[in-house]
Amino acid sequence: MFSTTARTLCGGALLGLLIPACTGSGPSSALQRTDSAGVEIVTYAGDDIPLDWSFTPAFAIGGDDTEESFYAVDPTTVGVDGRGRLYVLDRDAYRVLVYDADGRYVRSMGGEGGGPGETRFPFAILVSPDGTVGVFDISKRGFVRFGPDGAILDEERLVAGYGGGLIRRVGQSLVLSADELDSERGIHTDELIAITGSDTAAIVHIERPAGGVVDLASCGMRIMGIGPVFRPGLRWTPVQASVAVTAVAEYDITVYRDRTPVRMLRRTITPLGATPEIAAAHVGDGMKVQTTGGVRTCDAREVVEQRGIEDVIPVIDDLAEGPDGTLWVRRANALDGPRPIDVFGGDGSYLGTLPDDAPFPVAVLGSRIVAIEADEMDVERLVVYDIEREGV
Repeated sequence: MFSTTARTLCGGALLGLLIPACTGSGPSSALQRTDSAGVEIVTYAGDDIPLDWSFTPAFAIGGDDTEESFYAVDPTTVGVDGRGRLYVLDRDAYRVLVYDADGRYVRSMGGEGGGPGETRFPFAILVSPDGTVGVFDISKRGFVRFGPDGAILDEERLVAGYGGGLIRRVGQSLVLSADELDSERGIHTDELIAITGSDTAAIVHIERPAGGVVDLASCGMRIMGIGPVFRPGLRWTPVQASVAVTAVAEYDITVYRDRTPVRMLRRTITPLGATPEIAAAHVGDGMKVQTTGGVRTCDAREVVEQRGIEDVIPVIDDLAEGPDGTLWVRRANALDGPRPIDVFGGDGSYLGTLPDDAPFPVAVLGSRIVAIEADEMDVERLVVYDIEREGV
C-alpha cells in the first residue's frame, strides 16, 4: 500500500488537461535562461519528461492504536531537526510526538490548558535544527516552547499577524505568511514575512479586492473578504537558504534569497477555465472553517454561490522542498484529474515530472522524503520513503 514506483507520463490516463502532449523534446533544447534586472528567468517550454524514479517505504508512523498514535496530520504539523528526528503536532491531543530517524518513538510533550507547556488551540509547529520546538497556539498568539530534551521553555509572543500555513526557519529568519483585511479600503493583503531578531520585513506583499460579505447558512458563518473560489493563494516553501513562492494563476514561481528575488521558474502551461461545477467539486464535502469551538463545514454549492469563482484554475497546487535542494511542484487539475509533480534542480533546471501517485514531500530526512498518506479507513499517517533516482 505504501510502495510506489513512478510511472511514465507519456500516453494514457496520466495525461491531464493541464499537461502538454508528449512529443519527445528534451529539456536542454526547451530550457531558456535570461536575465532581468539581476533576476535569472528560467523558462521550460517543452513537454513533460517522465522521471524514472522509484520510492520504497522505509517506515510509517501514526495511525496505530498505541499511546503514541496520531490520526490526522498536515504540512503545518510536521517538522524535522538537524539530527533527523521527526516531530508531529497532534492537535487533537494537544501534544507534540517525537520520533528518531528510524521511526522509533522518543517522547511526548505538551498538554491541554493555559499553563506552561500547555495549549488551548495548537495550530502549527516550528522545529529548529537543535531540536527546540515551538507550537503556535492561537489562544496565546505565540509559541509554547520545548527544549531539545523536552523541557518546557519560556513562551514567545509572535510579533506579526499569523495568517495560517507553514512557519519555518530559513537561515537566520523566521518565515511565515500573514494576512490583513482593510474593510474601509476593501483590500485584503497577503504577505510572506521574515522576522530576523527585532526586524520584520515583507518578502512578498500582495493586495487584492477583499470581496463582499459571505453569509453561509449551512454552517452559521458570516465571513468578510474571503474572495472567490480559485483565487490564487500565496503558496511557498523553504528550499535550503531560500524560499520559493507562487501567488498567481500561471506557472510562475519566484525564488527569494535574503528577501531579494534571484530566480523565476516558468513553464508554458495554460490554466484551465473554471466553472461552477468544477468549483463545487473542488470544495468537495464542504469548506472547512476552523473556529475556537471546533471545525465547521459549509455546504459546497452554497460556498460557490456566495463566493463566486475566478475565470481560471491556478496551474500550481502546492510547492515543497525535496532532497539535495530540489523544488517539487504539484500541479492542479479539474475535478478528479491527475496532479503530476514537476521537479527542479537547485539551479532552476527542470529535471522532469513524476506522476500524481508519487509521494509528495512534507519534510526531508537527509536523502529521504516524508509524505502524508491515508489508509483504507482514511486515517492519515506519515510514510518515510527512500528514493532511487535514475537519470539524474
